[in-house]
Amino acid sequence: VFFTLLDMKVFACLVVLFVACAVAVEYPWNEWQRVEKTEPSVQVNFTLALQLNNLDELDYLAEQLTTPGSPMYRQWMTIEELNEITKPDQVQVARLMKWLSMHSLDARDYGDFIKVSGAVEDVERAFETEFHSFENILRKGAPVIHRSMIHPTIPEQFRDIVVFITNVSNFPYPTKARYTKQADDVDSYYVVPDTIRAQYGVPSSYVASNPASSQGLVEFGTVAGVSIDDLQQFMQLTGGDTSANLTYTVGNFKFIAIDPIDMESTLDVQYIMGVAPGVPTSFYVVDGWIYDFTTLIQQRGADNEPNPLVFSISYGWAEGDQCSIVGQGTGCGQLGGSSSSYVSNSNVGFQKVGMMGISVFVASGDAGAATKENIHCRNKITPIQPDYPASSNFVTTVGGTMFSTAQPLSAPLPPFCSENLVTCAGSGVEVISQVPDALITSGGGFSNVAATASWQLKQVQDYLNSGALIPPTSDFNSSGRAYPDITALAHHYLIVENGRSEAVDGTSASCPVTAGIFALINDNLLNAGSSPLGFLNPALYATASTNPSIVNDVTYGNNTTTEKSGIGAPCTTVGYGATTGWDAVSGFGSPNYPALLAALG
Repeated sequence: VFFTLLDMKVFACLVVLFVACAVAVEYPWNEWQRVEKTEPSVQVNFTLALQLNNLDELDYLAEQLTTPGSPMYRQWMTIEELNEITKPDQVQVARLMKWLSMHSLDARDYGDFIKVSGAVEDVERAFETEFHSFENILRKGAPVIHRSMIHPTIPEQFRDIVVFITNVSNFPYPTKARYTKQADDVDSYYVVPDTIRAQYGVPSSYVASNPASSQGLVEFGTVAGVSIDDLQQFMQLTGGDTSANLTYTVGNFKFIAIDPIDMESTLDVQYIMGVAPGVPTSFYVVDGWIYDFTTLIQQRGADNEPNPLVFSISYGWAEGDQCSIVGQGTGCGQLGGSSSSYVSNSNVGFQKVGMMGISVFVASGDAGAATKENIHCRNKITPIQPDYPASSNFVTTVGGTMFSTAQPLSAPLPPFCSENLVTCAGSGVEVISQVPDALITSGGGFSNVAATASWQLKQVQDYLNSGALIPPTSDFNSSGRAYPDITALAHHYLIVENGRSEAVDGTSASCPVTAGIFALINDNLLNAGSSPLGFLNPALYATASTNPSIVNDVTYGNNTTTEKSGIGAPCTTVGYGATTGWDAVSGFGSPNYPALLAALG
C-alpha cells in the first residue's frame, strides 16, 4: 500500500502482546478516523498465536525435505503432519478452548494458532477491551474496521501458551510497497515481458500447461483491486494473452482500480502473468501483516482450500521495527514483547509454508542497506537495518538490477515497442540498481534475528573474506541470515495504469518476474511427474556452488544509497558491494532459465 508520508512512521502495532493491566492504544490517526463505539452485536475475528514445541525437530525435518540428495527431498508434507510435530501442550489448549466457549466465543484450533470470532460485547467482557469503529480517510472503498482502544488482557493461567494476539487492537499495516514511479522517461529503453524472456532465456513460445501449476500475489490491507481493463491493455501492448484474468481471489479484492490507484497490485499482476503465461494466478488480500499471511496459508491448507505453489511478496519494513506504534519508537517493547518475537514466530510460519511445497519470493527493498526507516540517513547510530520479511531464512529474497548496456529487442516487436517510437531492451549487461542512475537502490544485508542459514554458510563466509565493500563490523550482524538470494531487473518497467503507459522502478518488479520464472520451472517439473520446488534455497545454493552457470553473476554496484522517494533527496550511508559469486546486494545473480531448469529438474 503506497503512502506519501513515507518518512513518518505511521504504523500501528501489529502484535498485541498480553499485559496484566489495560493499556490505551495509540492509533494511526492520519489514516484511520475514529467514528463511534462499536455496537455490541457486531462480529469481530482475531487470532491467538500459541507457544510451539519441538522446533529443533522441525528444523531437522525441513533440512531433510529441502536438501538435494536426501531420501526425503521434496516429499512435501501436509499442515496437519507439520502441526503434529510442533503442537502446543494439548491440556492447556483444551482449557483455553473451554474458556473461550464459556465466554460465548467461537474458536477453531489450527495447531499453531486459534481463530476466534464473536460479538463485540462478548470479546470486551472476555478480554477487557473496548471496541470503536474506524473509517479509512486515505483509501476510498476501504471497509469500516472495528478495533479496541484498550489492549486485551488474558487470564494468568494462559500466559504460558498464548504468545500474542492479532486483530484486536492493532490496525492494518500501512507498509510502503517496493516500487517508485518514474517522474520522466530519461532512459533510452523500456523493460517489457519480452525483455525478461530475452535476458533470462525463457522460451518466447512457452505457455504453462499443467493444471496443477499456480502462482499468487499478496497485498496487505483491508482492500485491494486491479483494473482488468488495464491488464488487458497491457497484454495487448506487450503481445500477451488479452483474455488473461485472475483464477481466484482471497480477501477483500475488487476487479477495479482502487482510489487512490494501487500501482503495486497493477505491477505485480501485469508482470507475473506477462512472464508466466498460462500459470493460474490468484491474489490474496491480507488484513494484517506477515504473521497473518502465514496463518492464512496454513488455515487454507487445513481447510482443504487451494493455495498457489509460488507466492510473490513485494512488501516489507525494518526487521527491528515490526510493531512500531504510530511512530513513537516504543514498538512491541511497550507491550512487554519485541519485534524479534514477532519475526521468530513468523519465520516458523514461513518454514511450514515451504515444507508444504510452496515457494515464497520476497522483494529485498528499494532503499539500499539503510531501508526506508533511515531513508534520509539521519540515524547515525544504526545507519543500516535488515528488512523483513526479506531477512527471513525461509523465503527466497530477490534483489534489483538495471542494464549498464543493452541491445534493442529483436523483431518481432510487441506493439508498444513498434508503434510508440520507443526502444525496448533485449539482452544486456546487468549491474546493481542504484541511485542516482535508477530511482531505487537494491536492498540487502544480514538479519539480526535469524542466524546465517546452514545452506549459505560457505558463501557468506567467502563474501565476508573477499575484500568486497561491507559496512563496519559494528553496523551489522555478520552471523545473521544474509540476503538477497537472487536478483533480476528492477528498472524502467512498462506498466499500464488507468489507461496510461507508465515506467516504474522497484524490487516490486524483480520479485514477481522471478516468481513467474520459477512458476514456469514448476510447470515443467509437474509435467515430468516431479514434485514442485517448495522452499528452494538449499537447492539453489548447493547447485550454484557447483554449477555457477545457473545464474548471471552481477559484479558491479553497491547499496550504499537510498531511493528517490519524492520527499527529499536520496543520501549515502554504509552498505554492501557486489562481487564475483554470492554477495549481499545481488545474491548469486539473475536467473538463467534453461540452466536452472536442467539443474533443478
